[in-house]
Amino acid sequence: MTPVREFDFAKGRTAARAGACAWLLLIGWPLWAFMERGPEPLAVIAALGGVAVFAACWVAIMWRMLSSRATTSNPWAVAGLAGSGLALLPLFGPPWAYTSFVYAVSAFAATLPTGAFAAATAATAAVEVTALLVSGAPPAQVWWVPLVIAAQAGAVHSLRHMGLLVARLDAARAEVARLAVENERLRFARDLHDTLGHTLTSITIRSQLAARLAPADPGRAAAEMTEVEGAARRALDEVRRTITGYRAPSLSEELEGASRNLGVAGIEVTVSPADGPIPAAAEALLAWSVREAATNVLRHSRARHCRIALRLDETSAALEVVDDGHPAPATAPGDHGHQTAAARTPPGDDDLATAVGDGDGVPARRGARAGSGLAGLAERVGAAGGRLEAGPRPEGGYLLRVRVPLEAHQADVARVDTTQANPTPTNAAQANAAQANATQANATQANATRAGGP
Repeated sequence: MTPVREFDFAKGRTAARAGACAWLLLIGWPLWAFMERGPEPLAVIAALGGVAVFAACWVAIMWRMLSSRATTSNPWAVAGLAGSGLALLPLFGPPWAYTSFVYAVSAFAATLPTGAFAAATAATAAVEVTALLVSGAPPAQVWWVPLVIAAQAGAVHSLRHMGLLVARLDAARAEVARLAVENERLRFARDLHDTLGHTLTSITIRSQLAARLAPADPGRAAAEMTEVEGAARRALDEVRRTITGYRAPSLSEELEGASRNLGVAGIEVTVSPADGPIPAAAEALLAWSVREAATNVLRHSRARHCRIALRLDETSAALEVVDDGHPAPATAPGDHGHQTAAARTPPGDDDLATAVGDGDGVPARRGARAGSGLAGLAERVGAAGGRLEAGPRPEGGYLLRVRVPLEAHQADVARVDTTQANPTPTNAAQANAAQANATQANATQANATRAGGP
């Protein structure tokens, strides 16, 4: 596909303004014809003054029309152009009648609404025809003047409408670019949180364990600190991969890392793999889900057992993470269990983060973005057309379930790729709206289910 060359609107406006000024050269014909008749000095002064006013009003009108504020008008310039044009008609005669309507019709098209423009154009045609007939021009040389005026009026009015559409398209294009940058910023923040949250939690737990083991078992404490160093290096590598491009996590690596880190924390982990291979796009989404679920279990559950189950059928892939943890008392400092932000602090109108929290069982700061934790996971699942459920179980413990419809996910990926390849304002707006609706629906559902916790 041939790339579309981006149009430089600033240079285009400059060229259009220069062209509008060049149209003033047409005044040379009636002015030359007037000077050949040997007019009186006062008539020459009046003619030159009228031409100067006419030209100044014409430039002011065209300059305003071709500016970024294409919908504004200058009524004083229009009145000056019409008045000076009528005043010059007796001095210049038929040559002026044959040329002045070009400027009048263009000025009316540039400044007047459709109804007033049609009336002004009809009045211009009547004045021009009358002036020509009064000056003695034969009807055979006059009948075509109204036709030319009507044709020019239609052409200039269409050009003005096209200019307005181009200006709106330029504004829409700038808005699409701004939204693309904002979405990329949110995606990066979400990925950075999801990438570092799990690893830093593992580093914290291992460091605490090493500190407790140091007096009694220095060797094991040193081994734990070696693991901490390795985790820190992995975190640094993950950050580098995140900032250099989109990082699709591996489901097998996330399952292995979750089992290892939960085991260090004394939590017994049971993993039930899927019956077959999971498509790559759905696998990446489930990998993010495993990471977020394991991070929450590590930080807040105080669980002893955790079960991670993957299921795959013809239409969907699903992940289920269940633990037997119990929420800490509301007054327990530093440990919130599975109690959600919605349960501790009534959700306000600030933003989604206030209601959902940061996804880690910790209340979200006011003004924080809902781009991390469960809110970020809800965005991912919602964009894939999937479903996220999270909340306490009646028999105790906590459940997080993610289901991704495979066909819908593949179709959504294809649609997003097509939109990015052809970033029209309509496609971009529809994609942003669909993602926003899906995100809000899934995050609200996650918040509602978590709010039912003790």
